[in-house]
Amino acid sequence: DTIDCFDCNSWDDPRCHDPWNWTYPKTGMPDTSPCTGCCVKMVSYIGTDHYQIRRTCSEHFEVNFFMVNHACMTEGHRHGHMCFCEEDECNGVEMISSHQLMIPAIMSVMVLGHSL
Repeated sequence: DTIDCFDCNSWDDPRCHDPWNWTYPKTGMPDTSPCTGCCVKMVSYIGTDHYQIRRTCSEHFEVNFFMVNHACMTEGHRHGHMCFCEEDECNGVEMISSHQLMIPAIMSVMVLGHSL
């Protein structure tokens, strides 16, 4: 099954910024793309001139997480965060609630081998 995720970058498209404007006609919204993973909203460089919001599909980048038990994770230096969700156009919100999240096993698979 696929879902549709918004696919935009606030550096290139001002419609990608928060607050998200659901009052645009559908034709005025940022593009969506089909996704077999999760929709993602990444906020980077908070508090700097390089502040950026990117909305996309998890298939477009590598995620090295085995299991995440909340919808959003804060970047180590607290200058950004990343949120995941699994519903059509769910990355078009300011904060993704935890009931929208279920990170699928395809995000990252940890294989534990047994020694012989």
